[in-house]
Amino acid sequence: MTSLPPPDGDLVDGDCSDSRPANTAVPQPSLSRAGSTPQQRREVVRTSTLGTWIDTIRDTFVALDIDPAEPTQFTGAVHTRHFAHLMAADVTATSQSFRRTARLANRHPLELMQIGMVVAGEGQLIQDGRTCILGPGDFALYETSRPFTWNLHPDWHLRVFTWPRASVALTESQSQQLTARTVSSTSPVGQLLSPMLSSLLVADGEVSSGGAIGLAGGLADLAITAAQEECQPDDPDAAMRELYANMVQYIGQHLDDPDLSPSGIAQAFFVSTRTVHRVFARFDATAAATIREHRLEACRQAMVAPRNIPRSLTDIAAQFGFIDLSVFSRAFTATYGISPSRYREQHR
Repeated sequence: MTSLPPPDGDLVDGDCSDSRPANTAVPQPSLSRAGSTPQQRREVVRTSTLGTWIDTIRDTFVALDIDPAEPTQFTGAVHTRHFAHLMAADVTATSQSFRRTARLANRHPLELMQIGMVVAGEGQLIQDGRTCILGPGDFALYETSRPFTWNLHPDWHLRVFTWPRASVALTESQSQQLTARTVSSTSPVGQLLSPMLSSLLVADGEVSSGGAIGLAGGLADLAITAAQEECQPDDPDAAMRELYANMVQYIGQHLDDPDLSPSGIAQAFFVSTRTVHRVFARFDATAAATIREHRLEACRQAMVAPRNIPRSLTDIAAQFGFIDLSVFSRAFTATYGISPSRYREQHR
């Protein structure tokens, strides 16, 4: 099999590049964390040795099981460029599969959000129970904290964009709805974003540190928007319903936090306080009332639990966020039609 040509826009260019002979791996620095501003650097690895390739892929991205179709006729190259906490990579090679198994994710944990965009060949991405097929210009989102598989053939060219997961404002459940969904190069968002992503690897010059941070964050937001456009469930309220359920669950898990509030929920879910109010209103509720209802119910159950017989009402109320006993007493009486002390006496 003939060697693959360098990817479009070879990244070897003078002072800001690092090119090594074939079969030589370039030491790959780890991805910077969100908020850091490393020097924008470009690195290149070309090899026809499978062992070197496996080490290069694992050092550049994450630990993967790699299965080439023709191990004895293998060739591959990786070109990378960094923009603050975003790494853009050009990867070319012969037919093969990459698998991030649950075992590898547990033994070598690294939480990243990635986008794979096919430039040449065909790709199949599998994650979170979905399989998507990508042709030239198409891309899809995936995460390294959960198992995934890439099948790529024949001689292929993939561009991979990588962000630290902590820099992306998505809950895990939201992410699981967006992974492995094809964003077509001909879709409205794909037509805009595909050329923009590709230009990162071929653009001349360097971006300022502040500009690189803004660029990395902005592209992550656009990529998420593109995946969301492809996620159109039959239930138009599905996303809102899921967010509401997650927020209610969050409330139940943080009843002992005296600062639990709509603004606190907004911060936890990376949304505005206005969005929190809109989500609860969609289901004829308010965040404040839901917090109070859950706190009162937790107090009611604790008051009559045998293990809590020695504890005072003041202590129990304070455990679930009622610092003022009189406020708790009035709220309890209004909800259950009986004072907390009387209720407790009746259920001992």
